[in-house]
Amino acid sequence: MKTDVVVIGAGAIGLTLAYELARRGRTVTVIDRDRLVVEETDACSIGTPFRSATSWAAAGILPPANLDSATDPMDRLRGLSHQLFPEWVERLKAESGVDSQLARCGGWYLSDTAGETASMVGMVSYWRELSIECQERSLGELSSREPALASWADRESRARAWWVPDEYQICPPLFLQALIGACDRSGVTFLDRSRVVDLREDGSDVTVSVEGRHQPRRQVHAGQVVVCGGTWSGFMAERLKLATSLVPVRGQVLLLKTERPVLSSIINFGQRYFVPRRDGAVLVGSCEEEVGFQRGTTPAMLTEFREFAHRICPPLRKARELGAWSGLRPMTFDGFPICGKLPDSESIFVAAGHFRSGIHLSPGTATCLADVMAGDQPPIDLQSLGKGVRHLFG
Repeated sequence: MKTDVVVIGAGAIGLTLAYELARRGRTVTVIDRDRLVVEETDACSIGTPFRSATSWAAAGILPPANLDSATDPMDRLRGLSHQLFPEWVERLKAESGVDSQLARCGGWYLSDTAGETASMVGMVSYWRELSIECQERSLGELSSREPALASWADRESRARAWWVPDEYQICPPLFLQALIGACDRSGVTFLDRSRVVDLREDGSDVTVSVEGRHQPRRQVHAGQVVVCGGTWSGFMAERLKLATSLVPVRGQVLLLKTERPVLSSIINFGQRYFVPRRDGAVLVGSCEEEVGFQRGTTPAMLTEFREFAHRICPPLRKARELGAWSGLRPMTFDGFPICGKLPDSESIFVAAGHFRSGIHLSPGTATCLADVMAGDQPPIDLQSLGKGVRHLFG
């Protein structure tokens, strides 16, 4: 089998790249371990606990960003993605029929301890340098706009609240379903329920060895290969030298449902959050646990989520629990994603290590990397993201 590009991994990074390459006229084959189908169920309400790609487990918070004022490469990549999202979502909806539920719902950032307040003061200063609107608001206004939080605001004398209007949310499972549908319509070939066991490069040809469930090993020949396998990228081939470059960090999520929506905006509280969906569902998360490649939820963490939810938003005491799941975020040692061509290769590229920002950074990453693969100048120099792919050999 021959193709222009093989994309390994069908998370947000892999699918957005496959879609962008197909739009530019490349023939693309996507390889992933999961079964890739557009599901008819409301994935935002039931969760997708059996997917291995972390993108399916994400809450879908898109924090504010501003491309026009950003100078740091990561801020510029975030700003580019933030700018692209509305256009991408509308185009994907038209091509796939799937609404990703992108909403500029705004976000509240809350604190009730000295440490959390100090952290927020620093964040506010950072946003103001980027000309991102963030205003401290009275607890009375918070209670007026989010009545479900009124008892917390009345009870906590040290509480403070900031309003960020340019915060978006998206439903990641629906976003990924839209990408799969649009890719399929664009002629992308999917080899699902398959795993890559080896990569061999010979000049301008890369041979990808693939094993499928109940299928013999087969080979795919491509002019270019992009590894977008998240935390699993290091296990594909020794050739990549990624085995120790990506650290899995588990995050857990609890999904609640009330008869009527009790929140209208994203609520951020340190690392914890509430993400309200339009149907009354609320995602409660999250955490950062270095437990290797161990997936799944734990009773202790889910208990913490319940206690957090009941303390900050008492109406959630009456919510039904629809499910809980986890994802393994790919973290790099320098905190920057690995994006670009392998230093000693002409045809193998990597796009991994986006940690908690894979969904948010996906359109920008796809746009820039597609330019690099075509030999064009991207709007943002991916090599300037930290040490980029260079730290693989540093």
